[in-house]
Amino acid sequence: MSTRHTHARRIVANIAADKRALIAGNPIAGIESLGYTVVAEAALTSKRGAGGWCDGLSFAEHNTVIYAPTPGSNRQNFTLLHEVGHILVEDDDSALVWLADRDNPEREVERLCDEIASALVVPEEMLDDIVGIGPLTAMDLKTLVTVSSASGPACAIALATRLSSGAVAIIDRATEIVAHSALCGDELQVYPWRGTNVPAGHPLLRLAAGAATTTRSYWLDRWDRRQDYYVSAVATEKRIYAVFSINDLWGVDRFHGGQAPPTKSNALRREIRCRCGFRGPVTGWPCPECGHLYCPECGDCDCQRRARMQELCGSCFCLTPAVDLVGGICSGCR
Repeated sequence: MSTRHTHARRIVANIAADKRALIAGNPIAGIESLGYTVVAEAALTSKRGAGGWCDGLSFAEHNTVIYAPTPGSNRQNFTLLHEVGHILVEDDDSALVWLADRDNPEREVERLCDEIASALVVPEEMLDDIVGIGPLTAMDLKTLVTVSSASGPACAIALATRLSSGAVAIIDRATEIVAHSALCGDELQVYPWRGTNVPAGHPLLRLAAGAATTTRSYWLDRWDRRQDYYVSAVATEKRIYAVFSINDLWGVDRFHGGQAPPTKSNALRREIRCRCGFRGPVTGWPCPECGHLYCPECGDCDCQRRARMQELCGSCFCLTPAVDLVGGICSGCR
């Protein structure tokens, strides 16, 4: 079934790898390398609605992106790439068909462009380096915000793709308001959302600067509806970085509700391309003989793949690469 995430990843994957790398390092130069014109306009006179995050506009027919510069902030990078997302979506029939079936296409296209922008400014390779195979933690969010050229919203959106169901949030400690938030999953009824206050007396507000916690917690909305979460959080002087998960990613329940330091597996994570047609990231332990990971589709490692490419020579009866056989006889016997 098509989802917003699968469309975003597919659209981004259609951009050449070298151009994606350029976009991640220098968004304006990268966008211009795609043949688009980038125009800075300090005071935009019109804005797109439907909850879009961006201070920008795009004109697909002219391949032009206009944005309001935000000096000293990475927000303009996200703005630019969100607008590029609109141009890319306009040219993608599959995404347009999917959007047409949504209950609220205008809102969904904004969220799709948010995810495209996030995937461009925070490449999967960067997420792999920081998160590894998980579990995702609040420290990963803090690290990503620090080392990437992405804005807070872009980092939250990127990391939310690594959750099965939950939210990734950045909270302003001075105002006790959720500054940025990204959601994932259909089980969320009550959740931290951008611009909402942290519930009064919430344990996160007591987290000291420099401290971290992994525990069972909750969120309340303005009508006092409650949803329970497992939470990983880390605090700085100005912010609280938090990951809210419906599932116990960090083994909190094994510690009877106490705080459990998240542990990450040492299993390898690599991109593989198998002859069965599978191509993508794989996590696991490699074959002790060939050192390659097993394909999740056909179950083969490189040993089995090589073996299937060999046949018996009709003269010496040794296994020989099939391409070396002529009339069933290997080159050593001919």
